[in-house]
Amino acid sequence: MTQVLIVGHSGALNKGCEALARSTIDIIKRHIAPSRIDLISENPQADRSNFGEDLPDVHLHPAHLNPLHKYSWGWWRHKFNVKLAQKRHPGLPMYHTQQHKALYQAADIIISIGGDTFSDDYGLPIEVFGELYQAKQVGAFTMIWAASIGPFKDEKMAQHWAQALRHIALIGVRENKTLEYLRTLGVSDNVYRVADPAFLLPRHAAPLVKTPNKRVVGLGMSGLVSRYGATQQSYIAAFLQFAEQLLEDAHTEIWLVAHVIAEGHNDAEVCRQLADSLQQPERVKLIEPAYNACEIKDVIAQCDYFIGARTHSTIAALSSAVPTLSIGYSVKAVGINEDLFGHSHYVLPIQEVNLKNLSDKFHLLVERRAEIIQHLHTRLPSIRAMSERSGVELAKAYQARLSNSNQ
Repeated sequence: MTQVLIVGHSGALNKGCEALARSTIDIIKRHIAPSRIDLISENPQADRSNFGEDLPDVHLHPAHLNPLHKYSWGWWRHKFNVKLAQKRHPGLPMYHTQQHKALYQAADIIISIGGDTFSDDYGLPIEVFGELYQAKQVGAFTMIWAASIGPFKDEKMAQHWAQALRHIALIGVRENKTLEYLRTLGVSDNVYRVADPAFLLPRHAAPLVKTPNKRVVGLGMSGLVSRYGATQQSYIAAFLQFAEQLLEDAHTEIWLVAHVIAEGHNDAEVCRQLADSLQQPERVKLIEPAYNACEIKDVIAQCDYFIGARTHSTIAALSSAVPTLSIGYSVKAVGINEDLFGHSHYVLPIQEVNLKNLSDKFHLLVERRAEIIQHLHTRLPSIRAMSERSGVELAKAYQARLSNSNQ
């Protein structure tokens, strides 16, 4: 009887996180057939609404069990952890992680599915490393699942994280760039090349259906812009000009796809701003934020072209053989495109978003449409097999551990 605990999940208000969770759980079930799956989530309520009915056997737990009232014992413990313990030894379990120790102790396998959280993109990755530190403390088999890792900006911290990574039982990485980077850190013996599990995400029919004889261009706008050296104003202005250019063709519709609707970086707000500026509701459709990840994938799969900033919105498109321009803000976009195409011609760095570049890249997609579709149909079976490999390697490594412990 094998129990699996999944950590590092932000919640289904981020459709990429939902896609990761859904796909990962499906793969685990096929290869491990665990007796129980527990998922610690930053937003279990959103998960219940978006995929709870599809995965009723998954036990959801809030990442933060108790609110930290100012000057309470828990508040002081958290402050001590952040201000002192993490400074002396980055990557110790956070206070709210320690509160889940009983869940960790009950698990045979603990899997982190953060995607790109093992990087400096969101600040020091102390929380995700802390989760794996606690997993090792309780003696569980630990795995990082299909991740992008690094590059870490500070060399001293890179070596610190490398030491922690060497003690993980299994690390799946989803691009060659991550594989090569880990080798420079001396992390290789426990590393396997896989693909993002969301290439296996199923489509669920969405209420929105494409109008016959219309060309649909999907725009996956992102509210997460200023962090990467671009301004919200210039970003929206460029997409507004580009959308106006697209709408000069009477047979073109624009579908605005909000892939993250979490507080603080809500893509739907940016999409609404663009829709309000264009003032053509019959041809510019705002995709309802209430759609789940599988329904969003169905919407994106109906597009003739897709331009997206969120990684998993572009994976939904690419896995549906839709010609796609990735607005790149980290190593992920380049890595995924290079793995699929052998180049990054269909990537536009977020710092370079302007009307000319958007127009030039889009025309490249149009010119090469048939070639891109054919190439994706050829490549996708092997990519999906690489997504499945996470489960294959997990089953193999965990079985080897059981065999060794029984000898």
